[in-house]
Amino acid sequence: MNKSVFGLILAGTLLAQGAVLAKPLAVELKMPGGRTWKGHVVGRDGDWIEFSTDSSAKPIRVGANTIQEFVFKVDLDVTKLAEMSRNLEYERIIAVLDRALTPFAEYSDIPSNLTKYNTKLMELYYKVGEYDKSLAISSKIAGDDRDPVLQEKCRTYQALALIDAGRMAEAEALLPKYGWDQDFSDDTSSGTLYVAAKLMTLKKDYSGAIELAARVIAFNSQDPEWMQPSELLCAELYTELGMYDSAEEVIRQISILYKNTTEFNTAQKLMVKIEQLRAEQELEDSLKSEES
Repeated sequence: MNKSVFGLILAGTLLAQGAVLAKPLAVELKMPGGRTWKGHVVGRDGDWIEFSTDSSAKPIRVGANTIQEFVFKVDLDVTKLAEMSRNLEYERIIAVLDRALTPFAEYSDIPSNLTKYNTKLMELYYKVGEYDKSLAISSKIAGDDRDPVLQEKCRTYQALALIDAGRMAEAEALLPKYGWDQDFSDDTSSGTLYVAAKLMTLKKDYSGAIELAARVIAFNSQDPEWMQPSELLCAELYTELGMYDSAEEVIRQISILYKNTTEFNTAQKLMVKIEQLRAEQELEDSLKSEES
């Protein structure tokens, strides 16, 4: 293909892509005092947002810091996403969410209904081991108190991303910051207990970690988000302590109760590891017996 023709095609493609990203975004604009308008965000000039109502002839300029919330219309097939989640297709879901949220990136500093989607993205990045990306989202939402439940969840994943990235000092610094350094009460969330158990695991306080993880299992049976990883953590801790029978019993429970989950898949790998450890222990015992 002639280079000049190819260049024109490429330029046209880039312009088309830019037009897609720059097209007006349907939104409900919420301002303090209960005032709301439906229309479109048509652009941004620094701290000024250009907003057009369906009836206005031309856009008006609104200060970004005066906006209470944007309620965007997000094009997502929730049913398809749920199916991909059941199939553990986390990378595909991340790609879909990234693509759907890209047009709104310019307005990410303004409170919006996108928080719930970003929270899901944060969780998925953590699941696939993209801890820096998960942390970038959770650290931002951790300060957003509009939805205390989502805020607590993001703080939990913020700590977990730091822990699994090996940044224990930073994770521990979150305990007093979020009031997690107090004695655990009956009202302590299962997510907080799980974070504390993970920190104890890094410190090799396996008994203390098992106690907290067991507490999640015993008193939060209706919260699978933290109960399932707590059971897996118990199996891993039993393995570290050489309590292979106990670890295998937990793995059997996971295999029965949590088929087609990340915990199920990890538990199967752990079972293989235990079998190898048992074989090594038997060989070592045999050698010692021969020496004596």
